[in-house]
Amino acid sequence: MKHFIVIDAGTQNIKAFIFDEKGEEIHSEAYSVCPYFANQPDFAEQDAAEYLRITQQVTRSVVENSGVSRDDLAAVAITSHRSTIVPVDEEGRPVRPAITWLDERKTPGLKLPGGPLLYLAFRVSGMLPKLKEYQRRSKFNWLKQYEPESYDRTHIFLTISSHIFHSLTGEFKDCSSMIVGLFPIELKGLRWHPWKVVYKILGVERDKLPPLVSPAEIAGTVSEEGANSFGVPQGLPVIIGAGDKQSELLGAGVTTTDIAEISYGTAAVIEMLSPKFVEHPKMDFFTWGAAIPNHWALEGFIGRGYWMISWYKKEFCRHEEEEAERRCIPSEDLLNIEMAGVPPGSMGLVLQPYWHPRENDPLSKGAIIGFSGEHTRAHVYRAIVEGIAYELRRLGEIMEKRTGTRIKELRVGGGGSKSDEIMQITADIFGLRTYRLHTSNLSALGAAIDATVALNIYNSFPEAVANMVKIRDTFTPHEENVRIYDRLFNEVYKKMYSTLSPLHTRIAEITGYPKVG
Repeated sequence: MKHFIVIDAGTQNIKAFIFDEKGEEIHSEAYSVCPYFANQPDFAEQDAAEYLRITQQVTRSVVENSGVSRDDLAAVAITSHRSTIVPVDEEGRPVRPAITWLDERKTPGLKLPGGPLLYLAFRVSGMLPKLKEYQRRSKFNWLKQYEPESYDRTHIFLTISSHIFHSLTGEFKDCSSMIVGLFPIELKGLRWHPWKVVYKILGVERDKLPPLVSPAEIAGTVSEEGANSFGVPQGLPVIIGAGDKQSELLGAGVTTTDIAEISYGTAAVIEMLSPKFVEHPKMDFFTWGAAIPNHWALEGFIGRGYWMISWYKKEFCRHEEEEAERRCIPSEDLLNIEMAGVPPGSMGLVLQPYWHPRENDPLSKGAIIGFSGEHTRAHVYRAIVEGIAYELRRLGEIMEKRTGTRIKELRVGGGGSKSDEIMQITADIFGLRTYRLHTSNLSALGAAIDATVALNIYNSFPEAVANMVKIRDTFTPHEENVRIYDRLFNEVYKKMYSTLSPLHTRIAEITGYPKVG
């Protein structure tokens, strides 16, 4: 039986796993990390060297404690959170802290390159606002303007996955399905962009970016130094899998277009698989390379999805935290028990989950409407869970319309999927049969599936999925709840954004926050 070491480098936790070729999670360990520190407003940075040290420590520990013979280890597969930029020198040492995907810094006052004719072409094509926003939000442009010495010292810009890969192998490579966001990637071709003007807009040179590989190919082998640092056998093949969300889609067993996967993690997303490149002109959903080569993952994204649960517990739930500690249960379990006593619709509370603004509207904000004196913390908690599901349904409907396909079932992963209450609310809000898989660690399982195909243990992704993905629990929609949620979704939730958006614009004008210039 072949076994695979999987490194799943998340925003708040670094996890290492041993999976076997049947998709069983043999052993896993995790280490919590601070998701970011902020030296200035809107900044979100991580100590990349410390993050790597912890990754090495967790991997060594999981290999030592798994009970699996080192002779049975077939490969190392990596997946991680995306869009975090790690500037490193020629030895792979970070030249400054990593800039994480949560970072909101911007560089005002930049002009698009190319002169008046190109500017006119951008304007006529409708690309002008998008390109200006990309330019303003590019971390490469920020480094050039505010930390030119850091930019000049950077030999190559890595992601978290390629930083780990370099430490394992000594090579600079990244995965074409790991590159998302503000990198100069041509997503239709899953390659670095062929147009020089794109690099000028984003402020980075092509030679400061690593070669790209497929998520289902052997990218390198473990070096002697990597073996010593990570505690894994030297010479083991290493696969750089897709980004965490795309890997979750594969880990949920999605190889067709009629199944959607929901991830209830730090960011909450809904994803569909597409065999052709489809994008949304206003970025209501994103299109990234999938964990299956030559396929794309369509992704509806809530930037601070189940991070909102952590925020809620920290700010409002000291009593519940203390009671959960007294009863020796996780605080989320206590909150979910209390939530089960709240009726569908939270007695009139409806929440818009934009604690992180929509990608196509930096002025959008979160909101809760419908308060009365009868509401408790449990009602607010349920409204958060419902609001996230409402937004994912809205995004799913946009993807259905754009692709012409119909979602027939849901599969759910991430920490939120462990809750029966959250799973049932999801089934009721979507009105779809909803499945929990045999593991909640779908991104790690997806990376393991990529490794089995890369090593030809399975000849195709459908074959690998048939052997490695198992449904554990099924949640069937409750008809009465579906009727309530349908009306709240269509008659209230879908109207909140257009109703509140002018007020959010006025708030920004009055308070100066957020700054968008």
